[in-house]
Amino acid sequence: MSEITVTVSGPVGCGKSSIAGEIEIALKAIGVPVRFADEKEMRSEKNMTGADWTGYLEMYKPSVVIVEQIIAAN
Repeated sequence: MSEITVTVSGPVGCGKSSIAGEIEIALKAIGVPVRFADEKEMRSEKNMTGADWTGYLEMYKPSVVIVEQIIAAN
């Protein structure tokens, strides 16, 4: 099985965790297995926000730039 890493980056308070949460929801909805590289950190973030990603997306109104990067196979 191949693995794709999705990196969500930006300044503090821009909505990174909200976007990551929505990516998780969307991928799981179409049957794609998802895990966070740091499950403990994401659990903490979910507890802090109550996992109300959409509310935070409306507050931050972030836009998303998708970058595809090829990593050479070993």
